[in-house]
Amino acid sequence: MKFRWILVSVIFSLVSTAQVTVTEPTEDKLPFYIDPSKRMPDSDLEDKKEGFFITGVPRFEFDPIRGFGIGGNAFLFWNNSKDDPFFEYTPYRHRLNAEFFIFQNGRVRYALNYDAPYLFNSKWRVRADAVLWEDPNAQYWGIGRDYIRPLRFTDKQTGLNREFRSVNEYEDNLRIATLGPDGNYYTDINYNSMIQREQLYNLLAERVLMGGKLRLMFGFEALFTSFSSYQGEVFKVENQEGEKVEAIHNETLIDKQIADGTWERFNLTGFTGDDSYRFTSMLAWAVIYDTRDFEPDPSSGIFLQYSHEYSDRWFGSDFSFNKFMLQAQYIATLHRWKGNKNRITFAGLAAFGHIFGSSINFIEMWDLSSQAEAGGILVLGGGRSIRGFREARFLAPTVTLVNLELRTRFYEFKVGKQHFSLGITPFYDFGSVFDNPRQLSLTKWVGAPGAGARINWNQSTIVRLDYGLSREGGQFFFGFGHIF
Repeated sequence: MKFRWILVSVIFSLVSTAQVTVTEPTEDKLPFYIDPSKRMPDSDLEDKKEGFFITGVPRFEFDPIRGFGIGGNAFLFWNNSKDDPFFEYTPYRHRLNAEFFIFQNGRVRYALNYDAPYLFNSKWRVRADAVLWEDPNAQYWGIGRDYIRPLRFTDKQTGLNREFRSVNEYEDNLRIATLGPDGNYYTDINYNSMIQREQLYNLLAERVLMGGKLRLMFGFEALFTSFSSYQGEVFKVENQEGEKVEAIHNETLIDKQIADGTWERFNLTGFTGDDSYRFTSMLAWAVIYDTRDFEPDPSSGIFLQYSHEYSDRWFGSDFSFNKFMLQAQYIATLHRWKGNKNRITFAGLAAFGHIFGSSINFIEMWDLSSQAEAGGILVLGGGRSIRGFREARFLAPTVTLVNLELRTRFYEFKVGKQHFSLGITPFYDFGSVFDNPRQLSLTKWVGAPGAGARINWNQSTIVRLDYGLSREGGQFFFGFGHIF
């Protein structure tokens, strides 16, 4: 704990003394005014590729929940030429991302994402997404502030309720089959899991003002979701003596919380219990103030956002709720060397979100609403929030999150016409959840330090490998793009 707060103090002391300079453009051919803060640094412009190019890699992962996985991402970019008036101000003119991934446990994800800033040389930006996935082990660790506590369950060997020091020890205990009074074996192997099926279709339009620093976003999302539990299914697991037996699954945590009134208390619904789908029709909007110099890998600037999502039955939804988020990011380069191409950059994010309504699709608690380019922030745990805890480890209607990173870039090289740079990123993540905004306090917060590696490929593609360590164990994550 002492190390964590020393790290936070050092980061903030460095930020307080940081100074960043931006070179003004020598010629302005823009059809309308764009603030100079939005221009890419000269050191990055030197290596920006022209025209059409493709980046992407096959992906091999190990997920503690889902086992080994294989898949890949392909990014198609169109940067146009250096004569394009927007060349110095945009990460790309068009980007298409295609993703496919399949895990050992059967999780499958397909995704297509399109992004076009300053479409047709106008002040409009358009984004579109289509995502389909099925996950046999979507995580459910309990709803509410009461679950910010160590992991607890009945010890299968002693029969006593106890706390577990690590998530691996906890899950090993769940897996053990015990003999019931009816002579059958029973297990809790998927006590914190459910089967999730989802289809998401999203269209967003963005209008820039104030030279690109102010952005107004509007969009529509169509979401189809289906969920079921493992209660009553049969699994082959070991009993207390280590023998393989067939065991019937007990109630899962999601079954228990639906039955005990927890969901009714939070106005939650949407658990279908079979393979049928529920429809969430959502209108989304956001106000964004953004002075970052380069979206995929900024070296300076601030990002302020209010985003809101609204769902109601009058336009076809099965649910009725509101979800909003406040977010602030601060980026500052602390030191540059080797012709300004290598650098140490501080990046900080603070976010607050709340969901409320008479009929809330429970899966909407899994992410903070966001209409920025990175999409929603998954909470609270996992690869894009508190990286040392399991995904969705802490959930409640009100969420707070802070991410602090030191992003370094220390080595550059070329392979053919492809430009790469390497770096490391120490980080510290922390946050908390609350049943309602009135509970907000500085008590019962959880955090986790960690470190990661970064590969910057042709500037617009960031390959990320992170390791986070919490009180419940450590986790590796691999992905594309900074987490914010």
